[in-house]
Parts: sequence; C-alpha cells; structure tokens
Amino acid sequence: MRRNRAVTQEDVSICFYLPRPTAEVSQSIALSLQYFVDAIGIRALNYYIGDDDEPRELDDAGWAFIHTKIHHPVAPSVLLTNDAPYPEKFEFEYLGKDIHAAIFRHDPGPVTAVRFIVPLSWVNAHGARRVRELALALAAPLPFSSGHAGLSVSGYLNSGTVMSDLVPLLAPFPGVDVQSFDRTSFEIGTRLRVPHWMTFIGEPSLSAMGGVDFLRSQLHAPGTTVEALDASRAVVILGPEPLAGGPDQPLLAYRELARVLEPWAFHASVRPANFSDDDFMGWDRRFLD
Repeated sequence: MRRNRAVTQEDVSICFYLPRPTAEVSQSIALSLQYFVDAIGIRALNYYIGDDDEPRELDDAGWAFIHTKIHHPVAPSVLLTNDAPYPEKFEFEYLGKDIHAAIFRHDPGPVTAVRFIVPLSWVNAHGARRVRELALALAAPLPFSSGHAGLSVSGYLNSGTVMSDLVPLLAPFPGVDVQSFDRTSFEIGTRLRVPHWMTFIGEPSLSAMGGVDFLRSQLHAPGTTVEALDASRAVVILGPEPLAGGPDQPLLAYRELARVLEPWAFHASVRPANFSDDDFMGWDRRFLD
C-alpha cells in the first residue's frame, strides 16, 4: 500500500517466449490477443499506453493504433490495461523484437515475449479450470519455445521500496512468482522459467530432453499431468489449480518439476530492482535447495 492505495496485486500471469522476429509472429500474437479479449470481455481492457507513455482510452481509434503497432517490424511494445485499481487489473503486454537486428547483438537471449494478466477476482469467479482453458487457448497459435502460467505479483514493482518491501512477503509463498518481464525478454532465449502451475515447453528443449515420454517417465507427483499440444510443444500442469505454498502446502510437485527441468532452466542474471542479490539467488533456487 502507498497512500492508502494498493500498488501491487496477486494475480495469474500467463507468459510466452518466442525466439523469432516479431514480423514472423505478429499475426499469432494478434490471434492470442483477440481470444484474450473474447474471454475476459471487451470492456476489461479500456486503456493503452501511448507512444508518449501516457494512458489513453482504448476506443476504436485506439484499437486501430494497437493492431498497427503489433505488426511493427522492429521493436513494437504494447501495454493494455484498465482503469480499475489494484487488485482488479487486467493487462496485456507485448514486447516484440527483430531479434536478429544489430541493436540486440549484445543481449544474451532476446525473444519476442507476451504476457496476459487476470486478477484473482476473475479466477475465483470463473474457476481454475477456466483459467487453464484460457492459457491453452492463448498458447495455441503461438510458436513459443517456453511459457508459464500461475500465481504472480505484478504492479509498480520498480517504484521506490515496493520490491524490497515485497520480498519478505514472498518468501513464505514459493508458488507466487515475480519477475522483471522486460529484462527476461532480453535474456531467456530458448530456456525455461520453472516451475509454475503450468509450464509450456517448446523447441529446442522438448526434443533435447526426449519429448513427452521423458517427462512422463520422470514426473510422478500426484496431480501432475503432461499433455502434448502437438509434435513440438507440450505443457506440464501441476494439479487442478495454482497453489501459493506455505507451511500446509509443501509444493512437492513443483520441487519435482524444478529438479527434472533444471538442465534446461533459465536463471536470470539480473535481479528485479531492489531485490537484493543474496535474497534473489535464494528465491530463484527456492525449489532446488
């Protein structure tokens, strides 16, 4: 809270990472966005961030601007949100890149990335099964190398002491994710951010590990399922709903998945702002140590 207003929220975040130039995936991104809008309702997203970084009403002209920007060939950046206060925010964020362009040559693993955020009020109203269906539908048109869906914290994480104040609250609940989404999109390449309630695995990791047969042979925790989406994409789902963890929720399935996927896992080299190095290293490996 800041000045009696919430500046963060716990939500469900659905993220995908695509190691392709935006020109190759923009149509797929537009399809996923349309499904997201159809699922949550056209009025759930009513503002966008303009080129001047100011919020603008998402009217017909705004939608035309957004669809044009999604197809920008070099580095489109799109953020759609609503005017509801936290913790009732819906968001769509798209970070496109011409990953082969010279401006990205010094970044370790640039990808085109997209994130969909739904507040817990929507999750509670529609149920975890509907959230799972939503994540699978959003994934369907996307040629992702990896992705994930689960509980997360979003908001003004880079403002003042918000993150440093948040860190002690995160520690008891390892199932709640936090990340610098923008920074991740410059580093992750084809590796996997694990574990989450839903972990999407594409190429080259899926082939390198031996496909869904390997995953099914290694994952035995009750409630874990492995689904082949097609020949090159799969999803691991850890139970019927996302869990935060805590003294009464040891998250054994999350620990098992983290150990199995560690050879292909992504560990950020840059921590989120105001997340101390020591705390971040421990938090990043919380399901391994």
